[in-house]
Amino acid sequence: MIISSTAIVLSKLKYRDNDLIVKLLVRELGVTSFIVRGGSKKNKSNYFQQLSFLEIEFDFNSKRNLHYFKDFEYKFNLKTIHTDFIKMGVIIFLSEILSKILIHQEKDFELFDFIEGSIKYYDEAKFNPSFHLLFLIQLSKFLGFYPETENSEYKYFDLQQGCYTNTKDSNYTIYDDELNCFNMILGINFDDLSLLTFNPVQRKKLLDNIILYYKLHIENFVSLKSLEVLRKLF
Repeated sequence: MIISSTAIVLSKLKYRDNDLIVKLLVRELGVTSFIVRGGSKKNKSNYFQQLSFLEIEFDFNSKRNLHYFKDFEYKFNLKTIHTDFIKMGVIIFLSEILSKILIHQEKDFELFDFIEGSIKYYDEAKFNPSFHLLFLIQLSKFLGFYPETENSEYKYFDLQQGCYTNTKDSNYTIYDDELNCFNMILGINFDDLSLLTFNPVQRKKLLDNIILYYKLHIENFVSLKSLEVLRKLF
């Protein structure tokens, strides 16, 4: 079956001497892996930078683990996320997270469009150090564990249960300044990012809490190699 679709590059891995294995989130199909002959050569490898957007055509066979492109080309000419050093660090971090959690992701138009729209916004907008925090919070909507926002006046938020509480019954509750920062990022959109005025310590702790939230809600969520690099950038 020939499929023509938009796709987002999640990861690439060198295979043998000059080939690449690339994992894509294909809008019409879900996560699909491809082998690219001669893909490590510069003229091809550039197409498969993390979170690039492609228009692809390929012959899909459900019995195959690896597919071959009939054709591929850029959907967007991205301007900054692969040239701006700090933005690149965020993109590497987000692509690693997406690669780890979308392992068996099936077709989901809303998820795909959210990722595409968010990364395109990030590429076009002025850099904001809280983008990845809001991206992860909003991504949790599509993964099924967005925080419950009822009773937001309560003193604690239980990361394990995903809800507010007035009793500290869990080892995973946040409160005081950590809760205030968490509250600030709930319910806003990317156009409101400039309203977030976290200092570096608050931003680091908020990221730690969001990653813990993911670990509590995603089975086998493993450590992130790019996390330390990201922390050094901010």
